[in-house]
Amino acid sequence: MTDVLLPTSLREDVLVSVCFGHIPPDAASFEVVAKLAQNLDARFRFREIVVIADEGLRDKYADLVQRVDNLRLLTVRDGTGFYRRRVIAADEAIGDVVLMTNVAELEHVDVVAMIEQAADDQHAVLAIRSVGVVNRTLAAPLVALGRMSGFEVGLRDLQTLAVPRTLLNQLLTHPAPDLALRFPPRDIRLPLDFAAAPSDMPVLREAGQQQRRLALLQKLLVYVAPSLLMVVTLASAVLAAIGLVYAFYVLGVWIVVDDIATGWLTLSGMLSLTAFFLGVSIMGLSLGLQQLLASLERNDFEGGATETNHIDLFGKVASELNVDLERDRPAPEKVGPL
Repeated sequence: MTDVLLPTSLREDVLVSVCFGHIPPDAASFEVVAKLAQNLDARFRFREIVVIADEGLRDKYADLVQRVDNLRLLTVRDGTGFYRRRVIAADEAIGDVVLMTNVAELEHVDVVAMIEQAADDQHAVLAIRSVGVVNRTLAAPLVALGRMSGFEVGLRDLQTLAVPRTLLNQLLTHPAPDLALRFPPRDIRLPLDFAAAPSDMPVLREAGQQQRRLALLQKLLVYVAPSLLMVVTLASAVLAAIGLVYAFYVLGVWIVVDDIATGWLTLSGMLSLTAFFLGVSIMGLSLGLQQLLASLERNDFEGGATETNHIDLFGKVASELNVDLERDRPAPEKVGPL
């Protein structure tokens, strides 16, 4: 997390939620999160931090929960996918601006500036890094695959993303919210800005990174299916048209030509009918699959299993606004009948 000169005035118009799909349960990572909380508290009056952890590792995060105020620890089943965790965290967040990030990138990205930009412009802000020409060239097939799938895919994209609440709701209702929170969809309803990381930012290596990339690639291939089905539909229509034209050609030869080679008429007629039948059949199947894909809805969301938190946002708001809560007042004494 880059060191910046933070303003002394606190913003009271924005509730900030910072979401972590995973935090290594070690002292160094906890120190980074604590430093992040200090920087956020120096700029925003109201904020929360949402952390997703395996159910079996809950006890290892006890120090972090006690150390950082307004931190919510959500536990999920052991082995839950990393990007699925990000979706759970984003869905549980209550902030006006939600920041998706990880510990490794916090040292290189000015997240406070990204949050303010997202809040002021009501645009999603994605952190990016510089990538060499060779790497961009090698990544061209991946970028093309992303475009066919409907996502903005690039090697320069980092995992840190600041999103206003209204845009986050759109991403969460996407059929693949885990992909949408990693690679923003190509949609005019999702205005996207970029925040550049320092040019000397090193390539970050994380445990399980290659497996996560393969999982993302597999999902991107799945979302190429509608485009491929459209190609199959067009090719089938062309095949059916060719079979129909060839059938008329065979019929014309049979009527006009007197001397036809033995077996040619039968063979050609069968070929034309086969081509027409296959073209119509495959086109019908493709159209049916496209209609089925268009009507599919997202499955019901699976939330976190349990939650551990250290939060008193409502008490903080009440004290800031000088509001007396009914539960804090002493109960009136009962007066018996005269």
